[in-house]
Amino acid sequence: MLEKKEILMVLKKYGYYSKNRAPFLYQEKEKVGLYFVWPHKHYGKLERVLYFDTIEELDDEVYKYWWFMNHKEKYDIQVVFDNYETPNPKVSYFYKGNVLKKEDLLHFENQEVGLETNEKIKRRELFRTATILILILKEKLKKQNETYQKVNELSNTFQQLKKDFKNKLNSYKKGMQEESPNFEIGEDSDEETSRLLANLHNELMSLKNIEDIRKFIASLIHYLHNLDMSLAGIQNLYLLERYPYEIEDVKKKITILEEANAKKKLFQNKQEIYNEFHSIDNLSECKKMVDMKTFIAQKQEEIEENYQNLKTIDETVLGDYIVSFEKLNLMLPPMVENLYQEFNKEDLFINLKNMFDHLSTKEQSACYVASSFLRDCLIILMEKHADTEINNTEIISKLVLENQIYLFNDAYTTLDYYMNTKIRVKYFSILKMKTFESFMSSLIEVITILKEMKQTLNKSFYGYYIERDKSIMNLYLKNIVNLNRKSSYIARLMPNVFLYYSPVCITRQLDIVNNNELVVRDNETIFLLKDQVCIKTNIKQTVVVKYEKDKSKEEECTIITSLKEKNRCTYYEDMIYNKEDGGLYEERTMV
Repeated sequence: MLEKKEILMVLKKYGYYSKNRAPFLYQEKEKVGLYFVWPHKHYGKLERVLYFDTIEELDDEVYKYWWFMNHKEKYDIQVVFDNYETPNPKVSYFYKGNVLKKEDLLHFENQEVGLETNEKIKRRELFRTATILILILKEKLKKQNETYQKVNELSNTFQQLKKDFKNKLNSYKKGMQEESPNFEIGEDSDEETSRLLANLHNELMSLKNIEDIRKFIASLIHYLHNLDMSLAGIQNLYLLERYPYEIEDVKKKITILEEANAKKKLFQNKQEIYNEFHSIDNLSECKKMVDMKTFIAQKQEEIEENYQNLKTIDETVLGDYIVSFEKLNLMLPPMVENLYQEFNKEDLFINLKNMFDHLSTKEQSACYVASSFLRDCLIILMEKHADTEINNTEIISKLVLENQIYLFNDAYTTLDYYMNTKIRVKYFSILKMKTFESFMSSLIEVITILKEMKQTLNKSFYGYYIERDKSIMNLYLKNIVNLNRKSSYIARLMPNVFLYYSPVCITRQLDIVNNNELVVRDNETIFLLKDQVCIKTNIKQTVVVKYEKDKSKEEECTIITSLKEKNRCTYYEDMIYNKEDGGLYEERTMV
């Protein structure tokens, strides 16, 4: 381990002196290292300590830190830890998906390291699609096998009950016969597909050429198509639905026979028993089902139509489409870097303001309402699907019964207050204040207008939210929500998501006696409607620990003497897509 003098010499080489800013010397008992503070895009400032065995290792790390701190505003450099809980992580710097080494940084501005050619990016996109298709194929084979096992168990139960029924029927009256259906369980014998599955990963890893990967993707679609069209598989799906009804019917017939045998009448009319059997058959859920032949034909027609639709899907998101369309619960590999361009904050607001300026007066007013203190009123109305109700009186009655009307009465009274006239006219012109009923109708109209607005951006950006389950979800561009919370949600909004923006926020003034005066706050607000988006949460969660330091000042420098855990926060990462596109990105012109 290095000594303090050696560490200080390297620090001075890059203009650091362990006095007023990080990095600082770190010494805890016999351990000597270097204390850094990294600003992280999502997690805020992270204080950590690194230890070094050689001068070369130290120089390499200090140079990368110096370069990062001087270029992080100009380039989108990401600092990544291998573990965000430990105070001594392994630290890497990423630029557009590539790890930066010291030699990369020395010549970075002459040739931007990490910029890949379009061909390389396309190959990575296709490779990702092929990987997802392999996951889908494995999942489908697994489900098909599970279906076969369940159907086999149900068949054994059904056969045993039929045997029991036959014995009891014979015991009741010799010569009586009752017909019951017999089905043949289909076991998929496509061994070629199973053998191929074991080697798919190795085959994909060996492919280098884009056209070869495209052919591989085509072969995977072919196998998926054959698997879905398998007669055995479709037949088992039919039996999985039908067998429980057949089992229920035969159990009812056995109960009838047991009761009849228990009565022990000298003369028993077997026609009565038959009538009861026929009644069970006529009322059976099986009667509502189509026959197996029709079911197979309908299913195969539906499958063919689905695979025809696949031809219109972009090859880079083909796997995502199938997973989303078939509602498969799969953990997908991350999107390829550079697939989507990302807004910086300045350009984002320029585009949002431009988008807002092109709205009609009514649409702008609706955005002001949704971003104001009236947001909670809109959320309640949306949860009750008020915009689909014909009679608004019924909505008001429900609010009264559920003790929620006070929120609306309070809002109406506040807006009707004479001191709020100017603000109401300027920002809330869409609201009709003549009567309480007209006010409620205009609030519902706001919901309708918002749902009809189709505002989108052509680049992605990151946001943060707390109330991700609310009908109206507010997004923040700074992750300040983790300060007093144990969890934080990071959301990447993909291009084409319907979103809303308001340049100001109308709030209540809480420091005056009557509490009715409204104020305009210069808080720009971005929000989403939950029913318009598809949220995909990464299963992997990141726990980030924040540390606080103890330090001592010596004559020559400041030394950090310990790190103590301050708080920890669990981060959840979401990808937000437009629901209308099936959760997929589609190139469009910005509104």
